[in-house]
Amino acid sequence: MAGPDGNNQYESYQTERETTFLLSRSPSPSSSSTRSRDRAPASTVTTPEVDVPKRYKYALGMGYMLAFGVCGMVLGALVLTLDDLASNCGITAIDVRPVLIARGVGAVLGTAVSSKLYLRVPSNKMMSVFLLLVMVVLVYMPFITSVYPLYVAFLLLGLFTAITDTGCQIMTRKVHGAEAGPWMGANALAFGLSGVIVPLIGYLAGSPFVVYVTLSVVSCVTAVFLTILPTPVRNKGLHEGERQSIPAQRVGGGGASREESQASACKLTTFFLKYKIEFHISGMLFWLFSGEVGAAGYLKRYVDETEVIGESHAKVLVVVLWMAIIIGRLAGIQDQRHLTLSRLYRHSTILFLGGTTAATAILVFQNSAFMLWTGIAAYGLCDGPTVGYCYDLNNRMATPSEMGTSVAMLGQNFGASIAPYVISWVWDYTDWPQILIVVILLSHLLPYPFMFNAKRVDEANKRRRQEEAISSGPSETRLAPSFFL
Repeated sequence: MAGPDGNNQYESYQTERETTFLLSRSPSPSSSSTRSRDRAPASTVTTPEVDVPKRYKYALGMGYMLAFGVCGMVLGALVLTLDDLASNCGITAIDVRPVLIARGVGAVLGTAVSSKLYLRVPSNKMMSVFLLLVMVVLVYMPFITSVYPLYVAFLLLGLFTAITDTGCQIMTRKVHGAEAGPWMGANALAFGLSGVIVPLIGYLAGSPFVVYVTLSVVSCVTAVFLTILPTPVRNKGLHEGERQSIPAQRVGGGGASREESQASACKLTTFFLKYKIEFHISGMLFWLFSGEVGAAGYLKRYVDETEVIGESHAKVLVVVLWMAIIIGRLAGIQDQRHLTLSRLYRHSTILFLGGTTAATAILVFQNSAFMLWTGIAAYGLCDGPTVGYCYDLNNRMATPSEMGTSVAMLGQNFGASIAPYVISWVWDYTDWPQILIVVILLSHLLPYPFMFNAKRVDEANKRRRQEEAISSGPSETRLAPSFFL
């Protein structure tokens, strides 16, 4: 286990007081190369401890940004061309709406298997393979004329893109270690840029075929770029082993089936407690992406039905949303470079409050064109940094692991897939366009309780590590999250 000297990656995230405290209890340097790496300065430590030349770090960071952007462009293209895909199959977009559920199922499966895949296969090659598979499906999309192949295509795209974007975050944490926060925010920026690029391609091309061929070319180029880059960490995982195992609980009598049921429940509980912080981050990302993808997909319909502004301005409003998100993410990346953990909490809280206020104002003044324009712009500016902040919180609070990163990404992929379907279904059932604004409001209101409780868990972890450092000595200090809150 890593020593408690405060200079390794995980300890570099603690407050200055705690770092000073742990440094004062640091043992003398060891001659062992492994222990020496544990004591390298935080600015030079990767996760796990593998030296990567600086030029490769930047190249790999750009590669993961491109791959993450491809995943965003695929999602944007599916939403943008849903009417055309339905027409090719001889049905309406409403009838084909459940394909979004198929994509969600694929995304959940892809996120679930990612942690195991990236432990067993060189990661850059893995991403390249799935990007090429994405390319194949994208080329096939315009030629689908039956509903069932369309379901399969959406399922596969959800699966392949989830494995890719989860891998991007896993590898970003490995390559950049303690400094991964801004780079993970840059991945989110690439996702936001895709929200502008895909409609622009659609506008210039005027054909779904050209849109999908263009995206397939981008996916292929990104796959080749990742292939020629060196894989920085081969067959080495993140710090999964530093998590404290929860003792197995004995199940009571009453038959084999009952015991099996209780044992399964204990395993699920144990898994949740082991990745408690990541599940909270996952909940935050679920709501943030539900609001973001829902707003991008249905703002035009909202304008068409409410007539608050002219229909000709609907596309401009969507562009305003994405430009505000991009500006917010650029500002967020710069902000992350200088934020302490306590300030990261405060800035996130302010942005959640700002986004909630903007959506509330749109609901209260439903017939005000001015409030719609300013509210959407304000929501985008507040929403932009929050996704990167979530990634950064996960990187600072949780012990790095492939499985933990997959758990956090589960909320993002599930929210991006299920939100468009739920919004559309409720909208059609109730004939109430304001459901979109309600979802936007909830997307900034509900992440705060998740963040607040994750903060409590993290603070308990710090207190317990300090107590162990005092009672057990520095050499036995464990970097394990608290499982008992």
